[in-house]
This record gives sequence, C-alpha cells and structure tokens, in this order.
Amino acid sequence: MNNPISEWNRDFRLLALAVASQGIFFGVQLTLYNNFVVDRLNIDAHELGYVEALREVSGFMNAFFVALMVRFAPPVVAAISLMVMGAGIMAYAQVDSVFLLAVYSFVWGVGFHCWIPMEQSMALLFSPEGKKGKWLGQLRSVNSVAWLLSILICKLAYDFVGYNGLFVMAGAATVGGGFAILFASRKRPAHERSFVFKRRYGLYYALNFLQGMRKQMFITFAIFALVKIHGMPVHTTMILVLMNQTLITLTAPTMGKLVDQYGERKMLSLSYIGLTFVFLGYAVVTHRPTLYVLYCVDNIIFFGGIALTTYLHKIAPESDLKPSLAMGVTMNHVASVAAPLLGGFAWHYFGYQVIFFSGAVLALISLIVSQWVDPEGQLERERKEMSGGVAAQPVS
Repeated sequence: MNNPISEWNRDFRLLALAVASQGIFFGVQLTLYNNFVVDRLNIDAHELGYVEALREVSGFMNAFFVALMVRFAPPVVAAISLMVMGAGIMAYAQVDSVFLLAVYSFVWGVGFHCWIPMEQSMALLFSPEGKKGKWLGQLRSVNSVAWLLSILICKLAYDFVGYNGLFVMAGAATVGGGFAILFASRKRPAHERSFVFKRRYGLYYALNFLQGMRKQMFITFAIFALVKIHGMPVHTTMILVLMNQTLITLTAPTMGKLVDQYGERKMLSLSYIGLTFVFLGYAVVTHRPTLYVLYCVDNIIFFGGIALTTYLHKIAPESDLKPSLAMGVTMNHVASVAAPLLGGFAWHYFGYQVIFFSGAVLALISLIVSQWVDPEGQLERERKEMSGGVAAQPVS
C-alpha cells in the first residue's frame, strides 16, 4: 500500500493533526457518553432529547458564526473551535446533573459546529483537483485511526481513571490539535463572502436538512437504545465502537475514491438505500449482535457526507464555498435541533421503535431527492442560460 502521508502537502498534514484530535475527542465522547449519562444521571429519553437539542442549537447558528468570522483565516477559527471543544468535554468531569450536562454539551457544541465548515473548506483548499474525494476519505481514515487509539485507551484505562480522567484526556488532546492547525497557511479566497443563500444551492441545502434529521435520530438514540433497552454494558460499548472505527479506517479511502469514480448521485443513492434497511432493522430487531452489525453498517456508508461536500465544490465558486458549507451545516442543524426533542417525546409516549421507523422514511425521501444531483448537468444548464441571455438572479 502507498503511504498517503508522502503525497500530502504541509498544510494538509497539519489539518490531519487537527482532525486526529477531533477523532480522539469523539472516540472518548461517543464511546462513553451513553453509559455515562445512564450510570451517573440515570437519564431518561426525553431528558436526553433536551440535552441534544440544546447542543444542536449552536449548529443552527453556524452560518451566522461564520459570517461574523469571515475576517479571520480558517486556521485561526478552527484553532479556537477545537480549544472550545476541549474545554467543554473536560468540564464533563464536573457533571452531577442534567442541567450541567446540557450546559457543557452546549459549550463544546459551539466549538464543534464552528469547526465543521472550517475543516471542510480547508480540506478542499489544501487538496489537489481530481483527488479531493480520495483525500477527504483519507482524512476520514485519520479521524478513525485516532478514534481507534482513544477507544483502546478507554478500554485499558477506564478501570483506573474512570469517566472523569478520560474526559480530561480527550479535552487536552483536542486543545493540542487546535494549536497544531494554527501553523497552517492562512490563505483564503480574495473575495470571500460572509453569508450566502442561493437558489442554485437549494438541493445541497435540502439534502443537508434531511441528513441532519436522520443523522441526529441515529446518533442520539441508537447506542442509547442498546444501553437503555437492551442493557449493553460500557465495556461492550467500547468493543462495538472499536470494531466500528476499524471498519471505517479500512474502508474510508476506498469510499472516497468511489465518489470520485462513480459520482455523487450514485453514491448518495447507495447510501440512502443502505440507511433505510439499517433504520428498519433497529425498529424491528431485538437480537443484540444483529443490532451491533447494523450500527457498523450505518457508519461504514458515511460516504454520503463526502458526496455532498464534493457536489458543492463542483457547483460553487471558491468565494461561495466556505459560507455555503456553513449554510449547509445550518440547514443540517435546523433539523438536528428538532430531531432529539421530537424523538425523546416519541420514545416516551409511543415507544422507541417509532424513532427508527421515522428514520427509514426520511432515508427514502432522501433517496428520491438525491436523484436530482447532477453537478455537471447543472453547470451546463447554467452556461446555456447565460449564453442565451437569461441572467440568473441569485439571492445572497
């Protein structure tokens, strides 16, 4: 196998360090979180819904954050974002109530939701033409390797340092990633816009909205259901997430190359078909090992996110890219705020199955909407309109 690091330029390597720190963050946070909130707080589904909805509010404000920060280079904003994330998860060591859990989750959520468009825009800026899907896939592998290492540390150190020590470790590593990205190149588009909302990006916004609703349902309630309903212990959670991240690490570069090779529409369609079966499985299956497999399948077919990013890159000029990515995150989180609230109440009144049946319906809707994804055709139609004297009237 070729060593991908030898291909990377200096800026992409620094970005990879920052992404690795994010991997450590989520390797600890997502591995321990559901068992942590059940063991320490005995949290119920509707309370978890409140916490997750509040955390996602900062994602709803993402486009406005980026508009305020447009005067700063992406590495500076990214560094601050990672440092805020690190401080937020370190504060988990002090959590003794649902209220404090919500406050500290909101803090790191602000940092994370500012980081998302920064990571995406820097990944596109620092990677070469024709290999963007491949390099984005490699970046996902870096994240997964760091995640794997942090899960192994959790497995080895949990009995000695407990939840608190591992949360502090994750926060310190994330702050370190913030320092690393400060040394990346601070170039940016000459005429970058602070805020973009255009009709020509409507399909990108719509798919991000659907992705946010569907993703948040799964992230909030999939492992929580395994712990709360099926009784999965913390060490089993660690093994499951370890296996899951191993699979992602091995498949991520290939998935990115498949997006480059087969195009966004085909890969999005494949992703949504697979997600439909995953959600249906979580709604009707009670056999725990089967649910473990479905959890891994959901995370392997992540390439829908890569396809949406490369789709926007193909249709957006460089000056629109970062604010459009931020608007995509905002649309994603308009749905993400609603999903845990609605899901928590649905679980409380109708049972957990209704959440996963709803996710299957959303995946099918996404499959239908994705059939209009055609970046080359869209650009060709716009060129014909312009050459025919029909001027576009974007709203920005």
